[in-house]
Amino acid sequence: MFNAQICAPPQNEAIQCSVLNIVPCPHDYKSPDDQKNAPIVTSPYGSSIINSRPEISWRSVENADSYTVSVKGNGVEWEIKVKNSTILTYPKDEKELQYGNTYTITVINNQGDRPLNYYPKVVHLLPVDDVKRIRDEVKQVKDLGLQADEAAYLDLDAVFMSKLILDESIKTLKAQVVAGSKNPTIYRLLGDRYLGALLPSEAEQAYTIAGELAKSSANKSELEKIQSGLNLLKWLKEQ
Repeated sequence: MFNAQICAPPQNEAIQCSVLNIVPCPHDYKSPDDQKNAPIVTSPYGSSIINSRPEISWRSVENADSYTVSVKGNGVEWEIKVKNSTILTYPKDEKELQYGNTYTITVINNQGDRPLNYYPKVVHLLPVDDVKRIRDEVKQVKDLGLQADEAAYLDLDAVFMSKLILDESIKTLKAQVVAGSKNPTIYRLLGDRYLGALLPSEAEQAYTIAGELAKSSANKSELEKIQSGLNLLKWLKEQ
């Protein structure tokens, strides 16, 4: 599923939160009962990002009239109220995140003027040198002109996961789903990455579709990998 060496948190960087180190990441996973009442931040996915103006999204909360989104960290501090949406494009008039720094994204669900619950998520924007290297490698992959599914689940995923950048990996795999991919590996790997981002509901949905596609094509290898993912999903739900 995940290579332990790849997924280990780099020294001198913020903790990379995933299913492999859930214990030191108390804010990145909540029980099902807690999730019902909190606006769980879904993206950016995972803890490491390379986009200095990331899109922020969260799960809706029943009876919430609005949400308050805040971002705080070195050189950045802003807050904005959002109505009728669970997605926020990074405001153009706010200062972008600074490379090599860690930030806390908090979403509060409101009822009228009264805040009800909140969910904080810590993200780390990689140093500029790492970001440049990753973008150069991505360009090299795209210049090869590979088949889109193959490039997504082999080369691009490997590039992003070398730094545990779940955000870019998930977005790349989702783009193939939107494009109409029927490749079970795309959906299975998407399930794996959702698990890494501690999003079991999304992982289960991806695994379900992957299983259906793998069965229809008699892909035994993928079916075995999907079952491994489902076993890990079961473990995560029990934590």
